Amino acid sequence: MINKLAIVVAGLVLAQAALPEIPIERIPNVAKLPAEYPETWLFAADANFHALIAGKIIIVDIAADIHEYKGAIGAAQFATFMESSTRNELYVGETFYSRGTVGERTDVVTIYDKATLEKTGEVVLPKKNRGLFVTNKYAMQLVDKDRFLLVYNFTPASSVSIIDIAAKQLLNEIALPGCSMIYPTGERGFSSLCGDGSMVSIQFDKQGRQTSKNLTEPFFSVDDDPIFDKPTYIGKTAYFVSYKARIYPVDLSTAQPKPLPMWSLVSAAEEAQNWRPSGWQIITDDNKDTLYVIMHPDAFDGSHKSGGEHIWVANTDSRKVVRRFQPEDAAFSLEFVSGKSPMLAVTNVNMWLDVYAEDGALLRTMSLGDSAMPLALHSKR
Repeated sequence: MINKLAIVVAGLVLAQAALPEIPIERIPNVAKLPAEYPETWLFAADANFHALIAGKIIIVDIAADIHEYKGAIGAAQFATFMESSTRNELYVGETFYSRGTVGERTDVVTIYDKATLEKTGEVVLPKKNRGLFVTNKYAMQLVDKDRFLLVYNFTPASSVSIIDIAAKQLLNEIALPGCSMIYPTGERGFSSLCGDGSMVSIQFDKQGRQTSKNLTEPFFSVDDDPIFDKPTYIGKTAYFVSYKARIYPVDLSTAQPKPLPMWSLVSAAEEAQNWRPSGWQIITDDNKDTLYVIMHPDAFDGSHKSGGEHIWVANTDSRKVVRRFQPEDAAFSLEFVSGKSPMLAVTNVNMWLDVYAEDGALLRTMSLGDSAMPLALHSKR
């Protein structure tokens, strides 16, 4: 018995001696991301309602089965996010208080390097009036080939701050009485939705000074059928969806917004069954001619933020629904990811990320963390 034990121990010692020496790990050991992200990488804005001061922007590869979580940057208190397509930079609009949730307030746009995810600069918003609400893609936008970053303010007076992001300098603030959000418009400008169902458009010069202001006639009913404030763009046309499942396209290619003919997603029978959109980021597109919309039947007042058990696919040329499918779990937000193998990323009502092929087949499901709330999804467009 002793001899057998000695033999086993000796064998283990010899086996250990035969193993190559493990190289010493250097500390700190920090990996870098590519300066140009692959087309399958997605930004998920985690609002983190459990601890708003610790929100984040998560970078995830939705085509990966392992090592899908690529990194994250901080995004404090109802943050907004944009990726530059012309610079190696990421931008986060965020708000801090000197004692966590109380104390002196600081509003800032923080600038991060895409490869290292290190902070490289910031622009302070001295009026401390950045709009604080659940993350919305259209509360901060880049225009004019990403030279200018626009930030929506609400105190409750509404305005837009114009930042020369290359110079990291706040240039101006333009008032928007009765209007909200930022929709890139024309050569160097933006539009906003107004309380009477109209849209105002502002153009500005390189110093951030307003050069023109145009207003449309009301093109939707705020009382009878309001539109959601998170459209999707195909080219220079923004597609808004209404509470009653109507599509309102607006041509924003010039300084004067041009509302285009409205069309409906639902038939008369489906309208009688109260089929309506629901969720947070409700509509997306394939950057060609196809819209994806989260839908649910038996809608009622207040169900527009509950998410939906169905996703409808509509063609913008024929103005008809061409396909419907049911996701594995009810959808809450969605974003189309273009590329060689197009995919649809869906935040479900359990706050997990589901990834579908174009035909609606579920490819994979991802958890971005136990308390993550990826309400807004940003793909490379």
